[in-house]
Amino acid sequence: MDHKQFFKEHMEYVFRKDFENMVKDTYTEDAVLYHNFPFFEGEAPYVHSGHDEIIAAEKVIFDPKNQGDVTVSEPLNFIGMGNMIAFQLIVTSSNTGKWMTSDAWLLENGKIKIYYASGLKMD
Repeated sequence: MDHKQFFKEHMEYVFRKDFENMVKDTYTEDAVLYHNFPFFEGEAPYVHSGHDEIIAAEKVIFDPKNQGDVTVSEPLNFIGMGNMIAFQLIVTSSNTGKWMTSDAWLLENGKIKIYYASGLKMD
């Protein structure tokens, strides 16, 4: 598996805001997303399981009133080996400012099985 190519293809979906196809094409059907993005009720971590929940969560995170439009740095500290991809990004949101995100993807059969995302607001 070409880990950087898989990352690039995944991110192309994000830039197009094509969350339905991103999840269907890059996540296992029983995938789980853990994150701390503050657009959900209760305390983090927030957990979303399966395609439908993950698609809905992505739509909330990138909703125009939440993160809105974002610019993303090239991946920092990229590690891709075996069934794991990990990286950091500097994400700048039109609404919430600058974030450092640290992500780890655990893969199964070439798709994301478990996605850990942790964002740290930098400004």
